[in-house]
Amino acid sequence: MPKDRFFNLKMIKKSFDPSPEGYRTEEEGAMTGETETPLVDIYEQSDAVVIEADLPGIEPMSVAVRLADNQVTIEGRRGQRGEGQDAGHYLRMERCFEDFRRIIHLPIAVDPQRAEAYYRQGVLILRFPRIEDRRKKAIKIEIK
Repeated sequence: MPKDRFFNLKMIKKSFDPSPEGYRTEEEGAMTGETETPLVDIYEQSDAVVIEADLPGIEPMSVAVRLADNQVTIEGRRGQRGEGQDAGHYLRMERCFEDFRRIIHLPIAVDPQRAEAYYRQGVLILRFPRIEDRRKKAIKIEIK
C-alpha cells in the first residue's frame, strides 16, 4: 500500500491527462512553490493587518484588490506566454499563466477607507488599519 493515501486518485488523474511527458505535474508544482493563486504572508502589527502577496512578473495594472465583509479579494491576469509558443512546442512548462484569485478573511475589523497598497519587486503589500470592532462590545440597553 503506498504511503500517499491519494496515490490511486493521482494515478487515475494522470492516466486521463493528455499532456506529454516533461510537463509539470501537481506534485512538482507543490514542491517548487508554483501555484495558480498567489502565495501570501499575513501578519498583525499594533495598528494594522498586513498582507504580502507574491506576484512576480505581473503588472500592477493587471491586479484588482477588493475588501468586503472583512474579506480581501486579490485577483488578476498573468501575462502571456513567452516566445516559445510561436517558435515551437514547449519541452517543459513550469510557469503558470492563468488568471488568479485569492480570498483572505481578515480576523479583525479594519478601516477600508484608510487601506494602502504598494507593489515592490513583485510583491503586493496591502496594509489595513485596525478599527474597534463594535460587534463584539456588549452594551446595556435600558428597558422602559
